[in-house]
Amino acid sequence: MGFNISGLVINKNYENNFDELQKELGWNLEKESEIDFEDASSNWTEQGIFNVYFSEKGTLIFLSMEMTVQPFCVSNANTLTFALSETAMAFNMHYCENGNVVRAIIEHEDERVIDQGEKLPVEETSEDTSEIIWNQIEVVLGKRFWDIELDEKAVKYVLGKKKAMPKTEKKVVVKKKWWQFW
Repeated sequence: MGFNISGLVINKNYENNFDELQKELGWNLEKESEIDFEDASSNWTEQGIFNVYFSEKGTLIFLSMEMTVQPFCVSNANTLTFALSETAMAFNMHYCENGNVVRAIIEHEDERVIDQGEKLPVEETSEDTSEIIWNQIEVVLGKRFWDIELDEKAVKYVLGKKKAMPKTEKKVVVKKKWWQFW
């Protein structure tokens, strides 16, 4: 059995200024509860749920898979928007630097549907797209995913009363709909 997770990683810790990040992304979230990393990273996050983990140097937000079709770019930061389904062998990643998409990959069952931008340094040592995503999560977060203890603190947020869905800033033209990849 493989992992099925999706989310947004930012190379900046927003624990003490989460409102700033929400404003940048156009989100209106309300804190629901503290959870552990095991719950935060469990298979597929439901729509309207945002499980957030703060490392020393970064922020990892688990989002619903549908929200990761387009990249979330943040000015003055590097971000990785990703969906990783090892069970379906479907992978989606958009890497942004300072608000601009610099690398995009969408792959399903070993077929690259989108392969845009310059290769990332992690691609030189990664055997496949899932490894590229895992390794790039480490680069952006500043901590290896597998080194995060399952009982470490995370925070569960829910979509606020305004019910405004998060916006994406950079559009990537996709000839097929997302469900044709998953």
